Amino acid sequence: GKLEEQRPERVKPFMTGAAEQIKHILANFKNYQFFIGENMNPDGMVALLDYREDGVTPYMIFFKDGLEMEKC
Repeated sequence: GKLEEQRPERVKPFMTGAAEQIKHILANFKNYQFFIGENMNPDGMVALLDYREDGVTPYMIFFKDGLEMEKC
C-alpha cells in the first residue's frame, strides 16, 4: 500500500495503533456513521463520526497516516 511505499518506517507503529483503535470501533460499531469523499474513491480513507458521552458533541476519527498535508 501507499504507507509501505512512502513511509515504510511508519508501517509497524500504524499497525499497532490501528489494531487497538479497531477493537474499540468494532465494540461500538453501531454508534458510528461512516463518511467517504464525494468522488467515492475506493483508495480513500473512511472517516468515522461518533458522539461524546453527552450524546450531543460530535467527533470524527481519521487515521493520521492516511492524511496528506496540504498548504493553504
